[in-house]
Amino acid sequence: MHYDLRFVELHQQFEPMIFHIIKRLSIYKNKQEFYQIGCIALWEASRRFDKEKGEFKSYAYSYIIGRMKSALTEDRMKQEKEELCEDFSTKEEMSHDDFSAILSESELEEISALLTVNQCKWLKAYCLYGFTPSEIAHDEGVSVSAVKSWRRDTLVKLRKHFYNRDI
Repeated sequence: MHYDLRFVELHQQFEPMIFHIIKRLSIYKNKQEFYQIGCIALWEASRRFDKEKGEFKSYAYSYIIGRMKSALTEDRMKQEKEELCEDFSTKEEMSHDDFSAILSESELEEISALLTVNQCKWLKAYCLYGFTPSEIAHDEGVSVSAVKSWRRDTLVKLRKHFYNRDI
């Protein structure tokens, strides 16, 4: 097995930075996973670095923190989908998180009657097609914060609707 000795030395030098970034981002779950993300990002940064464009330390820091923030965003989005899935599944066990299976056409029509046009846009784009708020905002020509507002208001209405229906 061949190890790149330069990377081993680089890893030893920058390992404290990886731990610092984990602490700075307040990562307390899956620390080992984020440590691995940091190591991979360090390796990628070492391969992509251009000496003409500045100092490696700054480049590595930006690259590592960027990768970790992306991973945190992916985790958050996955968690939001799981929570939304739980909200929709009243008492039935879910075998998968396919939102198109959760929302039948009749349920979607019933729910759509409760929502504004924009809230319906968010519900369909997010739940049926898995689009992110930024993708929805781009498609609709609005800000990401507007889409997040649609999401927040939709979830409030849906929670009230499903809670009242089960009583």
